[in-house]
Amino acid sequence: MRLALPPFRTLRTRLTVLYAGLFTVGLVVLAVLAQVMIERSARSAATDELSTSASVYDRLWQERERALTGAADVVARDFGFRSAVASNDVATIVSALDSLRARADVPHVVLVTDAGQVIGDAGELGGDVAGFVGTIESDRRDAVVATARHVSRIVTAPIMAPNEIGRIAFVIPLGASEMRGLEKLFAMPLTAQMLTRTRGGAWTDGHLTLPADTGRAVTSVMARGGRSFAILRPLAAPNGRAQAALLLSYPITRAMQSYRSIQLGLIAAGLAWLLMIVLGTGRLARGIAQPIVALDAAARRLENGERAEVAVDSDDEVGRLARSFNRMSLGIKEREQRITHLAFHDGLTELPNRVLFQQSLEQAVARAARMNEQVGVLCLDLDGFKSINDTLGHPVGDALLRQVAERLLLVADGAMVARLGGDEFAIVVQEAEDIGRSRRLGRTILDQFSEPLEVADHTIVTGSSIGIAMFPADGEDAAALLKNADLALYRAKHDGRGELRFFDQSLDEAARRRRRIETDLRVAIRTGQFKLNFQPIVASDGEVIKGFEALLRWPHPDHGLIPPVEFIPIAEETGLITQIGEWVLHEACRVAAGWPEHVRVAVNVSPLQFRSPGFGSIVLQALAISGLAPNRLEIEITESVFLDGETGVLQILHMLRALGVRVALDDFGTGYSSLSYLRSFPFDKIKIDRSFITNIAHDASAAAIVKAIVDLATALHMETTAEGVENAGQHAELQAQGCSTLQGFLFSKPLDEMSTRKIIDTPRSARAA
Repeated sequence: MRLALPPFRTLRTRLTVLYAGLFTVGLVVLAVLAQVMIERSARSAATDELSTSASVYDRLWQERERALTGAADVVARDFGFRSAVASNDVATIVSALDSLRARADVPHVVLVTDAGQVIGDAGELGGDVAGFVGTIESDRRDAVVATARHVSRIVTAPIMAPNEIGRIAFVIPLGASEMRGLEKLFAMPLTAQMLTRTRGGAWTDGHLTLPADTGRAVTSVMARGGRSFAILRPLAAPNGRAQAALLLSYPITRAMQSYRSIQLGLIAAGLAWLLMIVLGTGRLARGIAQPIVALDAAARRLENGERAEVAVDSDDEVGRLARSFNRMSLGIKEREQRITHLAFHDGLTELPNRVLFQQSLEQAVARAARMNEQVGVLCLDLDGFKSINDTLGHPVGDALLRQVAERLLLVADGAMVARLGGDEFAIVVQEAEDIGRSRRLGRTILDQFSEPLEVADHTIVTGSSIGIAMFPADGEDAAALLKNADLALYRAKHDGRGELRFFDQSLDEAARRRRRIETDLRVAIRTGQFKLNFQPIVASDGEVIKGFEALLRWPHPDHGLIPPVEFIPIAEETGLITQIGEWVLHEACRVAAGWPEHVRVAVNVSPLQFRSPGFGSIVLQALAISGLAPNRLEIEITESVFLDGETGVLQILHMLRALGVRVALDDFGTGYSSLSYLRSFPFDKIKIDRSFITNIAHDASAAAIVKAIVDLATALHMETTAEGVENAGQHAELQAQGCSTLQGFLFSKPLDEMSTRKIIDTPRSARAA
């Protein structure tokens, strides 16, 4: 158990209190032990004294009995007295009893005849004395009786003539005066008390109560004189069971009095010893604490940023501690300088980091505002840096960043260059007298990075995209300038990389709208704002509906219908497309389960959703919950799912095929590697992009491309679906070329769930009407 001390301000006080406290605890323990031993010794002595006194009392009790019975026997044998008893001469009997009472020095003497008559004064017992005398056993002449208020001793002597004709009885009240007289007979200051037995068997005098099982051994009680050692002597009753008992008590204070000098001596010695300990400990603590006080003062100076050292005067533990402190102080100052540098500089390139850049930009903006000047902020990053890291490794990527930092410092011509993180850098350009410096510097940087770089034995071809924001036109503070420069960088990368773009207000408006759509998308997912429309996919003759393509719609409660081309890219960038796509899949299967068995449903799947963990489980759950047959579900994917490699994609595709789900390749012909994908995996269907269908009726080259795709699909035993069929000429040409199914406004616009059920069994002529 850990000893907890109150908080002291000085070590010296702490040590003094600690040792003095420990000694005090030891002294208290010693005092307690001494007190226990003294009390034990006093108890032993008191026990001996009480036992001796009890024995003396027993002898006195017996002597008193013999004296009384002897005197009574003299009277009982007197012929004249016996004649008076026989003739019931009360006057003679009373005279003889008074004479006997005076000689025996007892309060009351009575004659109890064999008829139960009581002659003489029995005191408080009155006529009840006859009953008590009658119950005294024949072999006993002495008994103690107890009434509700009094305890009395009765000593009897028989009157024989020649048979017993009565008894002389001495009645001695055992009250307070008798007890005080008894106390005077003992050599030690004992207190005598008479206790009577209660109905429960306990002993009591109205104030003190002892248990019924209290024996003749010495015990501790709270007597009249306070806490006392006591011994209980039960007194025989007429019927043999004691009704009263004598309690002899000896005050503990009197028993301990002979040991008082020993106790005082122990206390005096303990106090003297405590004083010596306090003085000695204080001196020892002072010697220990002084060097530590010096260390404390030095540590406080070090805390305030000062260089602090402590003089070393010894080779003991304190001296070694002082040397360690001096080394620590030196190390802390060096580390503080290094930490300060790292706090404001990038550890890889040694350029200022975002924190220092922000401070410098704020200072530049404040100065430009005072001087009515312009400040340019350039945000730039490297094109394709992630692929360089992935293919050549991070060490090469780090080396490339260091070389880029060196080149930026070289061309910046005194402008502040900072690394904001990753491959993103920023430059603050003061345009005090050189208007257009930011644009020229941007162009110089683009030229510098258009050439290959030699990095770690690798020739790396990279480029840079740059966004520029100007103070005060594009922002009135550092945060706004940096944000707008970053938006301009985003536009430069979106426009084809390797470009330079200045910020304009439309970029901020587009960014705000994008953030709003992202926020509203999360609300739409949570509140269920999306719905599905379904566009029919018909046979080549345009009559029979083979299936429907599920099309996602977002009727925004405040902004109306938001087109998919606007919110789908944002959903893909934020990862929300996975949740949306899961809902679309479940909803499409639910609706399709109500269609005839020959009608399929086609669902577009985003590359991000397709590659997400558990996609196969989501498809399986959608089928199981809806009850839709797997061959009635068609998953449409684009070539972009193959951009990160074919291995994982092929595993998912084969898993879908094993479930019985159909797979279609959407937007066929718009990519670069479609034929290799067809060789890797046998799709169930190829969907021909609408860009080839638009001019098919009057453009021979478009018709030839469609013909080639249809022939290829036929050779590979795949179906084809032409998208965007809007007029009869397109329909006729596609039908002539053997396209399997068609889709477009010529046959129907997208429909809601209720309308799909009505249109399935309606002939085309009726639908057209």
